[in-house]
Amino acid sequence: MLTFIIWVGFIISLIGLLLIVLSLISGEREEERVEGGGVLIVGPLPIVFGSSRKAALIAAIIGVTMIIIVLALTLIMAWWTT
Repeated sequence: MLTFIIWVGFIISLIGLLLIVLSLISGEREEERVEGGGVLIVGPLPIVFGSSRKAALIAAIIGVTMIIIVLALTLIMAWWTT
């Protein structure tokens, strides 16, 4: 089971890398405004940052969603192993 999980993580990482490379290759070179944001989770405290309020809000939503998924998977794995 552990090797399956490792392979799934590896494949998902490769797909993400492939999507980044494809977006860089196929991206048009027009002048566009790029916005970005992120979430840094230090213990129980999330630190949200972004180049605009919209980018920070999207980053916060994605961060909360990821925390919920991790908690759900942790609870499922704890229940499954008992």
